[in-house]
Amino acid sequence: MSAMQQPENAAKGKGRLKREATEAALIEAFGRVVQRSGLRTVGVNEVIKEAGIGKALLYRYFGGLPGLVRAWGEARNIWPDLSEFHELPDDPEKIDARALLKRMVLHHANSLREDPLRVEILAEQFMNPSPISEALQEIRQQLGKEHQQIFMDHSVIQEHTDLLRFLMGAVSFLAMRAVKAPWYMGENIGADAGWAKLMGELEKIIDAVVDV
Repeated sequence: MSAMQQPENAAKGKGRLKREATEAALIEAFGRVVQRSGLRTVGVNEVIKEAGIGKALLYRYFGGLPGLVRAWGEARNIWPDLSEFHELPDDPEKIDARALLKRMVLHHANSLREDPLRVEILAEQFMNPSPISEALQEIRQQLGKEHQQIFMDHSVIQEHTDLLRFLMGAVSFLAMRAVKAPWYMGENIGADAGWAKLMGELEKIIDAVVDV
C-alpha cells in the first residue's frame, strides 16, 4: 500500500511546489511592474505579461488582482511594523517613556521615508482610493490591531496613547511631504539634513510633554 501511495504523494508534492513557484513568480512580476510604472496603472494583463504566466492561474491562486496585491504587500512587508517593541519589560519602572516614544515615532517615520512606494500607497489611499490601495489597507488595518495590542499590554504606552496617535499621524504626513513635496516651512525635509533636523524637533516635543 505504501508503495502505491508514494507516487501519488510525490505528485502532490510536485504540484504544491509548482503552485508556490507560480505564486512567487506572479508576486515578483507585480512588484517589478509597480516599481516601473507605479501603482495607479497596474493591471492584470501587464502583470501576467511580465510574469509569462496565464491569466487563469492568477485568478485560480489569488482570486484576482486584489488578492495578488495583498500577497505582494505581505511578502514585501509593505507597512512598517512594531515587532521590535513586543518584548518590552513588564515593569513600567524599567521603561524610559521618553526614549520609548521616540523610538516608536522615529521608527515609523523613517520606515516610511526610506520607502517611497509606501508613501505613494498612503497618498493613493487618501486621494484616489482603488482596489489596489484598498487591498493594501487591509494589511495596514491588521498591523493596526497588532499595534493596539502593544498599547494595551504596556501601561507606559497606554498612558501616552493620545500623544503617540497624534505623532504617528504627523510623521505619516511629513514622510509624504518629504517624498512628494519636500520643502516644508522653509526646510528641505527631503534632504537628510532637513529630515534629521525635523526628527530632532519631534524628539524635543516628546521631551517637553512627557514626564520622566
